[in-house]
Amino acid sequence: MTPDQVERAAGVLVAARKGSAIASLPADAIPQSEADAYQVQDAVIAKLGERIGGWKTGVLPTGVFVAPIFASAVHTSPAALPAKGFKIIGIECEIGFLFHRPLPPRPQPYTRDEMLASATLHPTIEVVDSRFQDFRSLDRLIVLADNVSNGGLVYGTAASGWEGMDLAHPPIEVTADGRHFADCTGLRAGNPIDLCLGAVNHVNSRGGIAAGTVITTGTHTGLVFTEPGVKIVADFGKLGRVEVSFPR
Repeated sequence: MTPDQVERAAGVLVAARKGSAIASLPADAIPQSEADAYQVQDAVIAKLGERIGGWKTGVLPTGVFVAPIFASAVHTSPAALPAKGFKIIGIECEIGFLFHRPLPPRPQPYTRDEMLASATLHPTIEVVDSRFQDFRSLDRLIVLADNVSNGGLVYGTAASGWEGMDLAHPPIEVTADGRHFADCTGLRAGNPIDLCLGAVNHVNSRGGIAAGTVITTGTHTGLVFTEPGVKIVADFGKLGRVEVSFPR
């Protein structure tokens, strides 16, 4: 993409954040590569005057992907997020890592030990939103440009004693207003620690990891949609709990 195309795509996404959802990006402003999509992500951040408070990560056929979560959209549990701030309200229960020490850019990759020494593990709920009318029908690069449909992140207190646990298959009970809401199917993308390390090294060239950044590592429960007025509670057992409500 040319710089003008990147700016055009970012402008359309910013307008959609402030207004109505759109069908897609303009035909002349569609990312043709992951590098293009990341440029659009950065341009949206700049246009909104936001800063990065977290990253969501996962795996594509080409490898690890990342998408920024705006600092204004990262919250501690329990959180009350007005429903009017979302076009849709999707819920994904995930394991996240909160970095208490920065990992600045450097030529060599960070190691697993360095990452774990800098972060604590937390139960999280990612709130999924989209600037598109039907993001699941669109090419993955378009969705990647829109921060992979992130709408927010809520994290609970730091877990302890998790070493040795199967973090890909933790026990998670999810309720909506006290009723069963979602099944814990496990993390299909891999081990949360490996995914977090992949994200750390992926953004090494995009400014590194600042202290206070949260990296979330993919859903254990799939994507489940809820409604305004509902309170979601995710109990991760030994790893703690996290809750978010969406007042009307």
